[in-house]
Amino acid sequence: MKDNLGVPLVKAQDELRVYNSSAVRLVWLRDQFAYKSVGLSDDHIDCAVRAYLLFLLGCTLFSDKTGITVPVAYLNFLIDISDISSYGWGAGALYRQLGIASRAKAKKICGYLTLLEVLIVFNII
Repeated sequence: MKDNLGVPLVKAQDELRVYNSSAVRLVWLRDQFAYKSVGLSDDHIDCAVRAYLLFLLGCTLFSDKTGITVPVAYLNFLIDISDISSYGWGAGALYRQLGIASRAKAKKICGYLTLLEVLIVFNII
């Protein structure tokens, strides 16, 4: 997180401790980058773009039941900003949600299910 988001190591460690080093709160992520000023370096802008995209992924495609966190594992897909458009984000989101819903103890399915609805309506699956 330090290299990809430009967040000081101590701040990143404190936030990761809240959810056992697996996720960060969306509010924390927003607060880190919401008030950046004009005239930043290209590295700072790249970090802000990664943070914004991670925030969007946590709010939409890869939202969880709580709706307040995003796993930091998705940050690995945001390292090279020029490759982001080549990923199959919809397929990844659908695969993740169907995997969670198919577990024996699952009672609900959540997340971005519009894609599943479209696939059913058009008889793609």
